[in-house]
Amino acid sequence: MTEPIDLERPLGALVRENPAFARVFESVGLDFCCGGDRTLRTACTEADLDLDAVREQLYEARRQSGDSGDKWKSMTALIEHVVDSHHQYLCEELSALKQLAEEVRSVHVEEHSELADIEQEVLELAEEMRQHTTEEEQDVFPIIEKLDRGTELTDEERAVLDEALADLESDHEATAEHLERIAELSDGYAVPDDACPSYQSLLERLETLEQDTHMHVHKENNVLFPQVESQLAGQA
Repeated sequence: MTEPIDLERPLGALVRENPAFARVFESVGLDFCCGGDRTLRTACTEADLDLDAVREQLYEARRQSGDSGDKWKSMTALIEHVVDSHHQYLCEELSALKQLAEEVRSVHVEEHSELADIEQEVLELAEEMRQHTTEEEQDVFPIIEKLDRGTELTDEERAVLDEALADLESDHEATAEHLERIAELSDGYAVPDDACPSYQSLLERLETLEQDTHMHVHKENNVLFPQVESQLAGQA
């Protein structure tokens, strides 16, 4: 018998339990990272989606994926995964995307004026994400790893984490706004008929960036940060 999907479960919790659900939520336009605290029922109602149809897509995704979510042994293991899988990708990809966006804009802007705005969004996004990941790796993650080892934090370290978690989630919301703007400007990454291979590559890579960032933010907002808050409460 198929286990029912709880309509009152938050989107973030559902993706945490089965990452395959992320693609379903992306396909119907539901935000499971920054908006991951909304229940499935509420999110579908607000988006005017057919709840039964979405639930059927989730059942199918679960059947195909084997119903296994990401199981992190510790906060430190999750941090290592985020840095190796997501931060490293951003470090390499954002630099290349800035150059590619400039090249495509310089060639095609007369026919596609939106490319100037897309380039600007990419430049702002790249700088903000560079600052964000640097702050995490240098200032925040080392304290979380200390907390994960069971070491008592100093008052200063607790204060840093308390402030940083709110700031990082705010950064994630700003990132989401940039990505949403790029998707809107590109008409959902639709490739124009006159697009050259570089133009097509830019759109494909920007769409991949959006998908990777959704999962990246989900792992922090809905998995790592709640664990940090719980551990901090335990040391209070």
